Amino acid sequence: MIKAIIFDFGNVICRFTNEILLDKISAISGKPKEEIRHLIYEVSELPQKFETGLVSSNEFFEEMSKLCGLNISYDELKEIYSKDKFTRIEGMIKLIKLFKGKYKVGLLSNNSEWDFEYGVKMVPEINFFDTITLSYEVKAMKPDLKIFYDALGKLKLSPQECVYTDDILEYVQAAESIGINAIHFTDPDNFISSLKEIENK
Repeated sequence: MIKAIIFDFGNVICRFTNEILLDKISAISGKPKEEIRHLIYEVSELPQKFETGLVSSNEFFEEMSKLCGLNISYDELKEIYSKDKFTRIEGMIKLIKLFKGKYKVGLLSNNSEWDFEYGVKMVPEINFFDTITLSYEVKAMKPDLKIFYDALGKLKLSPQECVYTDDILEYVQAAESIGINAIHFTDPDNFISSLKEIENK
């Protein structure tokens, strides 16, 4: 019997983009946007380290400033990095509210401390979650199985009692590898029909 639904955040509850961040840093630093993209996402691995909790917020600020040649304050970079990154997906708050009465509802997300403050905490859906598992707190990013076990532990449920949904197929497969019922998320309607199939097995 399914007792909990666990949701990813990015591109499931909210769409996100890094293009605004790249545009702003390019304008401040005077470096071309594609050079900034290369430095941040291909050379440094800083975002991954930040989301895994391997660097603190202060360390991330210092390293990003050095990497991109920025002369701005901590609060300025924090706002540039995370503000306006997220856009809510139509219908998801209604869906989560609908499920709330029938299931436990959990959040499992690869997320940095800054993105959590500016993104996840800002959406109304946050108030409906029974449990929240974040990569920077767990110090493990999907598809690392540690983060899935953390979510299960907080829910106090077995893998077979949970459904997990994510837009990234690799993460769906990771959840399935430990027995969690998993759905590749494309849109709310597809998710509902897939959930019905799981419950009718």
